Amino acid sequence: MKSKIQSKQSNLGFTLRGLENTRIESLSDGVFAIAIGLLLLSSSPPKTYEELRVFIKDFIPFAGTISILMAIWYQHYLFFIRFGLRDAGTTAINTALLFLVLFYTYPLKFLFQVLIEIYRALLTGNQFLMNSIFEEKIRLQDAPELMVIYGLGATAIFLIFVWLNVRALKKADQLSLSPVEKVLTQNSIRLNATAGLIPFLSALFAYFELGGTYTFMVSGFIYMLYPILMPIVGYYGGKKLEIFEKNDH
Repeated sequence: MKSKIQSKQSNLGFTLRGLENTRIESLSDGVFAIAIGLLLLSSSPPKTYEELRVFIKDFIPFAGTISILMAIWYQHYLFFIRFGLRDAGTTAINTALLFLVLFYTYPLKFLFQVLIEIYRALLTGNQFLMNSIFEEKIRLQDAPELMVIYGLGATAIFLIFVWLNVRALKKADQLSLSPVEKVLTQNSIRLNATAGLIPFLSALFAYFELGGTYTFMVSGFIYMLYPILMPIVGYYGGKKLEIFEKNDH
């Protein structure tokens, strides 16, 4: 009965091998829930209207941080439901991922807060707000270090997904991966490698302070490469799959 269900259910060309929810997935889901809970607890309930205004200003950084956490969770979900790997090596790699998720929750929200305040100051030409950011929130000389911390953390998370997918590809015979599934897994590796390259470039730019006094802002703008590079890599992967399917038929 189970094999019949597995054969019928698929996700983007994959036979789902990890439909059973084990303690690994339960623990992982719990860690992601704790990370979101930490974000909620970091904002005190407003007691005055002024505090309410500050609380509302936190909405965009909060939403952005949760969006990134959910994107990481979805990648995690796809990996385990596609491949169903639960061996000791996969568990160890998954533990490293969960550690990074918990460790980088607060820095990620703080980064969102600072960047949004800076962009708001730039768009409105509010020099007073810009000065207060670099006096109250972060010193200008410390800003590049923040980008290094975040960039290396984001790089590590995406490289872990590369590692997991490479591991699944090496176990292709054991998992009975179809030729199409192998191509799709290779596409996932390329996408995650590209996604990890962008924050790494940002971290390098910030570490060597290549932009002088504008290093912090320029290293932030490097993340605008995502909407440019990711569709290109996705298109390339789609063409490879299309060519493979044509040759297969």
